[in-house]
Amino acid sequence: MATIRLLEGDSRREAIETIRTKHYTRSVPSGKSYYLEYEQAIVVWSIPANKNIASFVLGYAGKVWELSRLYAPDGHERNLLTRAISAAVAFIRVREKPDALVSYADPNVGHHGGVYQAASWLYHGRCDKTRMYQKDGQTVARRAFHSGSRAMNKTDIEALGWKEIYQPGKHRYVKPLTKNARKRLAASQQAPKRASLVAVK
Repeated sequence: MATIRLLEGDSRREAIETIRTKHYTRSVPSGKSYYLEYEQAIVVWSIPANKNIASFVLGYAGKVWELSRLYAPDGHERNLLTRAISAAVAFIRVREKPDALVSYADPNVGHHGGVYQAASWLYHGRCDKTRMYQKDGQTVARRAFHSGSRAMNKTDIEALGWKEIYQPGKHRYVKPLTKNARKRLAASQQAPKRASLVAVK
C-alpha cells in the first residue's frame, strides 16, 4: 500500500527542480512549504500568499493551508492524484492542524478542478480576473516587472511592447477540516464541469 513521504534534503531539492521544469507554472511557492511524494505524484502544501484567505473563506481568522502545487508525469494511473490528495490531507491535518484547506484550478491552462471534485473538496467560486501582459506569444504576470524596490508602471511595460490583458479568474476549492469550518462551508456552489477531466493542477 502506498504511503505519503515528506521530502527533505536532496529529495526536496529534486522535487523543487521537477516542479520548476515540468509543472505548468514553472515556479515554486515561497515561504514555509511541505513537499510530499505519493508514488509518482508530488504534492506541495504552503502558507497562502493571500493573508486574508481564512477570513474570506471561513468568516473568521482561522488557520488555512494551501495545496499550491500538484504534479504527476504524463501517463500516470488514472486515480493517482485523487489518492495523493487524500494522503496529503491526512499529513497536513496532523502536522499543522488547519481549520481548512484551499486550492485553485486555472481555466487559462484548461483546468477546472475535476481532481478536487473527485477528492470531495467544495467549490467556492472564482477569483477575480487576473491582469497579465502578453508579447510574442508569451504571457506573464504583472509581478514579472517588479525587481527589488523598483516597479515598472503600465506605461513603462507597454513601451517595451507588452500588451495588457485580463484572464478569467481561477476556480477556488476548499476542504473544511474542523466542525466549525464545516458548518461555515456547508453550502457549496455548483462546480464547473468539463467532458474531459484534466488531472494536474
